[in-house]
Order: sequence, then C-alpha cells, then structure tokens
Amino acid sequence: MQTKTSKSAVSKDIMEFIANNKFATVCCTAGNKPYCFSIFYAVLEEEGCIVFKSSENTTHMQIIAENNQVAGTIISSEISMSKIEGIQFQGTIENKDTIGLKAAKAYYLRYPFAMAVPGSLWVLELNSVKYTNTTNGIKHKKAWER
Repeated sequence: MQTKTSKSAVSKDIMEFIANNKFATVCCTAGNKPYCFSIFYAVLEEEGCIVFKSSENTTHMQIIAENNQVAGTIISSEISMSKIEGIQFQGTIENKDTIGLKAAKAYYLRYPFAMAVPGSLWVLELNSVKYTNTTNGIKHKKAWER
C-alpha cells in the first residue's frame, strides 16, 4: 500500500523515523561517475532537512560544490527478516548559512563531541522521500515530495 503525503510538510511518521536514526548513506555524481559517502546527521523537522558535518576538502564536498543534487538512504538499525524499515530520498545540499544557528544547535546537541572535529555544517534539504515499513510481511509505503 502506497500513499502520497502533502507537498508542504513531511509526514509525522516519516520524520519520526528519520529523527530516530542517526546514519545515512548519501550519493552524488561527478559527470557520469557516482560517489557515495556516509554521514551522522541531526534533523530539522519543520524545514524537512537533515544537518551533517563535513570538511570542504573531502571528495564528496568537492563533487557537491559542482552538483548539489544528491540521493540516499536511511535504514533502521533494527533490521530483521520480519521487519525492514527505511527511506530513500532525493535532495539538495547547501552550506549551513541556509538555516544557520538552528542547524548548529540541532547538530551539536545531538553530537557534542563534533564541536572538536574540524569541518563545516551542511544542510540537506529533502525534496522527495519514499518510506518503506515491512512488518511481519505486510509492506507499507509512503511517498512525499516538496
């Protein structure tokens, strides 16, 4: 069963799933070459964004400077044969100035140790999300677009 949610706000169950997890795989492209990287993130629920930290001199941030369109996945850390839960997303990445202090507060409250790690905060604005929850063999899907 698949349902579409409102274009204005990400549905509560999708944002709750994202907020209850910490780790995402993000993919970008340079020309026709794909590149994937992993992030720890915090959530800006009202904005439909996630915040992460990375150095500008990394391969992925150099690629994103040229093409800020990304796709990725977040899966539950509690996967079993009877329960699979996760999202696939598409979005754009911008520098922290887009949301500023709110982004920094969300990230550093979740990961206070990251204040000692060099790098900048980046905001990944979710543009579309497909949420899948399979419990006891019953598949539920929900899609959202900005």
